[in-house]
Amino acid sequence: MENLYKVKQIGIIILIIIIIGAIVLSIKTNMENEVIIQNENPVNNTVEEITPVSICYYRADKTDRGFYDKAWLKLNILGNKVTGEFQHLPAESDSKVGTFEGIISPLNQKSMSRSSLVWWNSRAEGMEVKEELDIKWGDGSATVGFGEMIDRGDGVYVYKNKDNLSYIKSMSQIDCEYLDEQLFVENYIRDNIATIVTNKPVLGGTWYTIAISINPSTKTGEVTYEDGHIQSKASFIYSYNKSNGEILFPKFEIKK
Repeated sequence: MENLYKVKQIGIIILIIIIIGAIVLSIKTNMENEVIIQNENPVNNTVEEITPVSICYYRADKTDRGFYDKAWLKLNILGNKVTGEFQHLPAESDSKVGTFEGIISPLNQKSMSRSSLVWWNSRAEGMEVKEELDIKWGDGSATVGFGEMIDRGDGVYVYKNKDNLSYIKSMSQIDCEYLDEQLFVENYIRDNIATIVTNKPVLGGTWYTIAISINPSTKTGEVTYEDGHIQSKASFIYSYNKSNGEILFPKFEIKK
């Protein structure tokens, strides 16, 4: 009987050891599986990169004298910050151009437009000035406000009264690649008009442009030029290779 009792005790001890071992093995297996699952789904701490956006606007109105009042605006937007360039090019008064930087205001729900009060590094009449510039822009059009400026005391000019600004005629939204092409072709013609045209200046004069109109979508344009004595006009068709900047004129027709 005593031996039978000892055998039962040993059996119970062995059973307890087996149960404890099974529990330990189960816990270990679950921990290993948890580690594997965590490794398969690592936490993504990468900060999402903000993609910059460019928006462009342009206007060209022909005057009664055949010149063009022009203005163009390029906005480079990154988050709530904006940089870019604005050029105001009236036909018969001084131009004002330059780059800017600033902050974008929240969307105006009533007008569905935004306003950006930026710092404009303007150039006009040989002078360079840092000044405030109010830009209102949205889907389809943009405008810029001008007003009386005062020196705030450090050579930077600010609006005297922001509630009394005059806004230029709206510029229409344009594809930025079209705008870049248009400006490039205009500058090329302006710099090379003497070698592009086929008619000759008179009395020792030299051709220079006074008005250019470009349509990038049709690759056509018109130019008015003079030499100080006579004036001439031409229409043309051009081709433009963006990769190397090559411009060709398969058709350049002198009108007068």
